[in-house]
Amino acid sequence: MKLRHTIILLAIVALFAGCNRGPRRYTPVVDPELLNMNKEQIWARAEEFFERERWQKARNYYTHLYETYPNEPLGRRSLLRIADTYYEQGDPVNLVEAQYKYRDFINRYPTSDQADYATLQIAMCSFKQMEKPDRDQAKTREALEKFNDMLRAFPNSQLKGTAEARRQEVLDRLARHEHIIARFYMKRGSWNAASQRLNFLIDEYPSFPARDAVFFDLGETLTKLGRNGEAKLYFERVITEFPQSEYAEPARRRLGGTKA
Repeated sequence: MKLRHTIILLAIVALFAGCNRGPRRYTPVVDPELLNMNKEQIWARAEEFFERERWQKARNYYTHLYETYPNEPLGRRSLLRIADTYYEQGDPVNLVEAQYKYRDFINRYPTSDQADYATLQIAMCSFKQMEKPDRDQAKTREALEKFNDMLRAFPNSQLKGTAEARRQEVLDRLARHEHIIARFYMKRGSWNAASQRLNFLIDEYPSFPARDAVFFDLGETLTKLGRNGEAKLYFERVITEFPQSEYAEPARRRLGGTKA
């Protein structure tokens, strides 16, 4: 019993002794190399790591620059570069982090001459996450919205051409998605639903590269609906607008066998 009481007493004493020490303070660990370099040298070293795709190492150097010189040009550029390291890693988690960092840059430095680049990159983060045309297109629509935001905010940007090209890729992906759905309805014999999808595709995506296929499919669909006069118009469009198309000859055969 005496031994048990002694053990309990020692445990209580140890507990109070630990409480009296207070909370331990966290001291961030700084790479010793950073302490012996000026900001230009740190930037150069960070860029070297970036070029070698050592993203975490580069990020450490950029972060030190940004936190030490937040209001200087190299500090501001470092915040943007931190976002770039996440973007280059490319997986969904890092792309979300990249979007956050690009937005942070715009919020902190809205008048920066690189605000258009940061806004474009926010759109590119969504662009990189787009699904294939036969999958859910939520990220594709998100990318379209963000490219539109960039083009509205910076109509004279030197990056406008890049944004427009990527935006067209997004529109083509959405159009392809609609075409896949329309053909699904065609296979099921749901001709009215197919017609609605194809007409929507034609109206909404006038620059879709596969319009020859869409016109042909709409001609086929209208034929099934007994709307032969309208069907002929679309077969004729295939022949006149896309004479080299693989659908041109089938369209000619359909015209030969379609009665108005």
